[in-house]
Amino acid sequence: MFKKIKPLTALSFLLLIAGCSGGMGGTRTDPASAEADDKLKRSEYLKHLLKTFRSDKDDKPQEVPIWEHWLKMSGELPPDFDKLQANAFPPELLRFQNGEPVTDSIQWTARQKEIRKVLEKYMFGDWPPPPEKTAIKYQDPKGINKGYYIQQKVQLFFAPSLKAIDYIDKNFAYGKVDYSTFIVATLNAELYIPRGKGPFPAIIELGPSRDHINEQDSLRVRRGYIVCRYNRKDADLIPAVYADYTCNQIEWWAYAASRCVDMLYSRDDVDRSAIAVAGHSRSGKTALLAALMDGRINAVIESHPGTGSGSFNLWRYAGEKFGGETLENSTRRFPYWNNPHMRFFIGRENKLPFDSHFLLALLAPRPCLMGTGETDDVGEVWGDQQCYLMVRKVYQLLGSEKKLGFYASPGAHEVTRVMINDYLDWLDMQFGRKSFNFPEKLVYSYSFDGWKKVTGRVFNIDTLPPGDLSDILVSPEGKPIKNSQEWEAKSDQIRDRIRLIIGELPAYDKIQTVKIVNVRSYNTDLLKAEIPLDEKLIAHITYPEERKGKIPAVIYLHAYLDANGFNWSRSYGYSASVGERLAREGFLTVEFDQFGYGLRKHDCNLEFYAKNQNVSAMGVMVQDVRRLIDAISLLDWVDKDRIMVAGYSLGGMVGLYAGTYDKRICAVASACGFGSMRLDAHDNRTEGIKRYSHLRPTIPALGFFLGNERRIPYDFHELIALIAPRPVFILAPRLDQDWRFEDVEICYREAGKIFDLYGKRENLVFESPDDFNRFPPEYQEMVSKWMADIAR
Repeated sequence: MFKKIKPLTALSFLLLIAGCSGGMGGTRTDPASAEADDKLKRSEYLKHLLKTFRSDKDDKPQEVPIWEHWLKMSGELPPDFDKLQANAFPPELLRFQNGEPVTDSIQWTARQKEIRKVLEKYMFGDWPPPPEKTAIKYQDPKGINKGYYIQQKVQLFFAPSLKAIDYIDKNFAYGKVDYSTFIVATLNAELYIPRGKGPFPAIIELGPSRDHINEQDSLRVRRGYIVCRYNRKDADLIPAVYADYTCNQIEWWAYAASRCVDMLYSRDDVDRSAIAVAGHSRSGKTALLAALMDGRINAVIESHPGTGSGSFNLWRYAGEKFGGETLENSTRRFPYWNNPHMRFFIGRENKLPFDSHFLLALLAPRPCLMGTGETDDVGEVWGDQQCYLMVRKVYQLLGSEKKLGFYASPGAHEVTRVMINDYLDWLDMQFGRKSFNFPEKLVYSYSFDGWKKVTGRVFNIDTLPPGDLSDILVSPEGKPIKNSQEWEAKSDQIRDRIRLIIGELPAYDKIQTVKIVNVRSYNTDLLKAEIPLDEKLIAHITYPEERKGKIPAVIYLHAYLDANGFNWSRSYGYSASVGERLAREGFLTVEFDQFGYGLRKHDCNLEFYAKNQNVSAMGVMVQDVRRLIDAISLLDWVDKDRIMVAGYSLGGMVGLYAGTYDKRICAVASACGFGSMRLDAHDNRTEGIKRYSHLRPTIPALGFFLGNERRIPYDFHELIALIAPRPVFILAPRLDQDWRFEDVEICYREAGKIFDLYGKRENLVFESPDDFNRFPPEYQEMVSKWMADIAR
């Protein structure tokens, strides 16, 4: 079962140069040879990218024909990632590219020019200028009386040619244009106008043509807003007229919104100082881009935009480990929403010299409301909040903090009546129509400084000696460890050091009986059900319908899936969940929302730490696993001696901690789950230990060691060693942007020394594919088969 680390292939070597090395390129002095080397490196990266995301293990299509056509037509290659700075964190807004800080509004204007230049290179297309004239034709100049509002249909005509627009203006009426001798863009729109004198504020939104007002627009009109809706299908035809410009589809929709502003500016019943664009999902993306195109737009309501051009969802926090629409997902399924260059950065989001917060920052100081949903599987609510906090600093610098709002609805990818009214309240406040009272309500209250304040925790790290990863076979007395008995004598001391950092494991009452509820068939061969342990800790189980004797069990631990917890893989993930794949190997599989995620996202906050000052989220996560083991062990058809854990990303780390504390776990599989904490100090190239203490509340006490990582009293090589001689499977992609492969490799090699003491080196398995941080069906199957071999 033991697998040696695979030697670097030629492709691996080139990719490591491209993305992981510290600058091995450029060693040849001949310019032609250097250029050839550069082209070869980039070509090999492209070949790898094209191959990597093609899966035959999943029934969902993986083809990218539009993008591949663009590659053939353009001859484009990925950038030389060796020349792009790696930054695991979204680049700072209030800092120039040369590192100088931005301290006032004048400097911010200069910084905006830098930001726009970067976005024009990587995200924006070549936007056309506004037309010299927009021809406006109303079906009925007075509109149709609909009771509490007037409905007016209008056609807008525009083109690069002023002569064509003048010709239309002079010779045609609404619906009577003859296109036989000229080409222009036509946009059909509807106006819903409140009864009364005006002038009225206005809201523009992308939407289908309709003959009647919908509930959302009715609420807006009753609040005194003119609503302008324009036809998306008309906007899709604009590039046929503006053939010299390279916009994506959403940018053309945004350009159409700007033409609606032309129309509103021509009307006496419109308050020009109070024109807003609004939208949900793809329309939300459109709204933000329209405002960036047109400075006459005074405010933006962007609701649940997901990812892609025009979104505020950060690419760095939209990877597979976060759920939602990843960069790969977005550029494959919606290529017409993104600049094709963006797909080159899949798995290398940390190499992007920008992120989506740059878009919002360009809007400052104009009002913008960021709407998201706590269970929206299109977005990533934690990442949305991080974006808001970063952009808020810009608004604060400009003295406009109240012009930026953050609104997290409790639901999914939807707009409700309550949300519409709240959105209108915010807009009324921005336009001075009512007093300002829109309190900030963040979803996540945790911060490292807040944790220190509520717990009163202090830590004198100077009392701890610096450590390295080469002393695993050295006893506390400084003597060499020669056998497993001597190692086990040291193990208790290591567990004490772990407890020093993660705190006490919270006590819980062991359950005496279990109740399986909601049993149902799935895909003819599996059964699904739930085992509630309490209101929020619910074991979602999947198992074979046909069983012979006792079967083994696997507890699957998910990644940083804030919105929907374990359930992400059933929506924007793969067609089969991790649990279903394992169940088809003959396992009872358990999936659940880990502490602080999914239905439990509000449980791990500062209020929790104020009440549990010597407990960490990691301690709760470990105890959750142990409680689940208690529960499934009570099932008479489960083999208690064959209970395993598997996890990806966050889950891969939790599995290792759980394995060190509970010997009932007979095997652990960890995918993309760890590196060395002591060595993970690579400036901002990785998140380092901030991922546990500052970004997330997983193990807050590690924050005391920031800048002094060598003094952390334990590391992952020891966690793995504490599981020995039980089998451990490590999946560590060589191109993982979260972890330096070299750091993971050292942990593996050092832990292997302990497996050697037990004569069980074959129980430590290491797989290192030439891949990024992800857990596709191929790797799920790899884990499943390994565990099936263990179970036999």
